[in-house]
Amino acid sequence: MGGSPRLASTARRIACACALALLLAGGAARADSVFAVANVPVDAEAASSAEARELAIAAGQRAALETLLRRLTVEGTALPAPAPDALAAMIAGFSIDRELVSDTRYRASLTVDFDPPAVRDLLRESGIAYAETVSKPVLVVAVQRGPGGALLWDEGNRWRRVWEERPPHGGLVPLLLPLGDVIDLGTIDAARALEAEADALAALAGLYGTAEAVVAVAGLSGTAAVAKPAAPAAHATPDPDSADAEASATGRALTLSLRRSAAGDRRVVERTLIGHEGESERALLERGAARIVAMLEDDWKAANLIRYDEQRALRVRAPIAGLAEWVSIQRRLAGLATVASVEIEQLSRSEGRLMLRYHGTADQLRLALDQADLVLARAEDGWALHLRSAAAAGD
Repeated sequence: MGGSPRLASTARRIACACALALLLAGGAARADSVFAVANVPVDAEAASSAEARELAIAAGQRAALETLLRRLTVEGTALPAPAPDALAAMIAGFSIDRELVSDTRYRASLTVDFDPPAVRDLLRESGIAYAETVSKPVLVVAVQRGPGGALLWDEGNRWRRVWEERPPHGGLVPLLLPLGDVIDLGTIDAARALEAEADALAALAGLYGTAEAVVAVAGLSGTAAVAKPAAPAAHATPDPDSADAEASATGRALTLSLRRSAAGDRRVVERTLIGHEGESERALLERGAARIVAMLEDDWKAANLIRYDEQRALRVRAPIAGLAEWVSIQRRLAGLATVASVEIEQLSRSEGRLMLRYHGTADQLRLALDQADLVLARAEDGWALHLRSAAAAGD
């Protein structure tokens, strides 16, 4: 006997919650993962396979460093290029996957782990402001606009499919996609998403335990001529989605808009991309999704740039219910690059009194603490720092 749609939807929701829990597990672990660059392709040829391997790994490590530095800095930043010895000193380790070796050629995929203090030193010595605070996950609601109207949960929403099939995102803003189940359908539709209706988006974000949902809208101008594939076999059923993917995007305009739902942020940011010669509709949509991701990343980084020439101090009181809560607060503070040092001035069974020295502004500190589920709030005798769960329990 089949289960009810409600039960099936609940099962899928539990699976999503498990994935979200893994994504959010441990503030310090999330921060460290920022300095790991995965899936770096390498390919080199030389007189021998050993020499080719050495050349490929060196090139891959340099490419991984560039990827990491772009991850931490805003778009357009001139990046430093350390000497080979300096680069080697910045690498904490690497692993190799999908190795293919011939007599003179070496191909593989690298994962490179960088030493966070060494990377910070490189950026600091180069005078480059950077961000490394990881945002809480953002839910992306992908709406496709066309002559027939707006599509959200519909099968014909190719824009949403592009988002679903994107490889995992390794930036500072983790992204989630809604499942599109019956609960989602009842929470928001295409029209409400286009209006960035705050209550509906907040309800959808709440279903996934995220702080914010953003609406990414894409509209492709004109009608494309579908590239003619080889004649299908007589028994084959035409696949309209496949035909759409092969449609030429040359000269067509892809209009993008990004609509935020965060409190106090009602901006609509728009961009237009033009299809390149020989580019397919699918490839243009993929380029559009990459542009939306870059916009989200740059917005976040601009608000969280660490400037070492700005250091401040703040005395806080941290009420604690026990040792586990105290250890958790200490661990979360240690994982924040914004926090330069933590001095314990007084400690009792019920609270700790700390001096926080931090880089940047008070708003940046508060935002960084918030991402680590620490709440900084005014109290009668100054500032109080709570774990979010403890603060909520006290309300």
